[in-house]
Amino acid sequence: MRAPVIGITGPIASGKTTVARLIAARGGALIDCDALGARALEATGVRRALVAAFGAGIMTAGGVISRRKLARVVFGSDRNLARLNRIVRPRLKRIITEEVLRRRAKAPYIVLDAVLLFQYKFKFKIDFVVVTRSSVAKRVMRIMRRDGVSRVEALERIERQKRLKDDWARADVAISTGGSLASMRGEARRIRDRFLAEAAARRKPR
Repeated sequence: MRAPVIGITGPIASGKTTVARLIAARGGALIDCDALGARALEATGVRRALVAAFGAGIMTAGGVISRRKLARVVFGSDRNLARLNRIVRPRLKRIITEEVLRRRAKAPYIVLDAVLLFQYKFKFKIDFVVVTRSSVAKRVMRIMRRDGVSRVEALERIERQKRLKDDWARADVAISTGGSLASMRGEARRIRDRFLAEAAARRKPR
């Protein structure tokens, strides 16, 4: 039997990574699509295409793509964001799919952390989707602290993702990350355990 897949999605700085780790804590295989995105940027063809599209200024002195420099170019323009997605998304989709197929033969379940979860249109089945929610004020502070950007830049990044709100509305359940870690941990545990119990019941012979 294949391992069921739980997708974690939601807006930037809404606590996806924390929730994904909490839900994976019962032995699940955690796949961080943001981390896999870094691998996609290292691919020679992708790197060349990005430099051709956005210039050598997105490179570090060591000759690799700087995600921070790339973000500054991309998040200020819908056109640039669309160009980035056209270049990176096909490669990243293949990497994510390969990772899911590799892990689901052994893992009891898989947790897929992906902001663009519904955009990829994966061929493998995602059995359950959790969306994370937090106030704009908290998210702005998280982005500023995490990425070292101004309040204006943080708000621009949040604004750019508003087009995804209809996707996030398709999730099966929402978790608020605005409260305490203990509260979030308890809610993540309840959602995970209920889903795994239901998945196990479906697998039982009738």
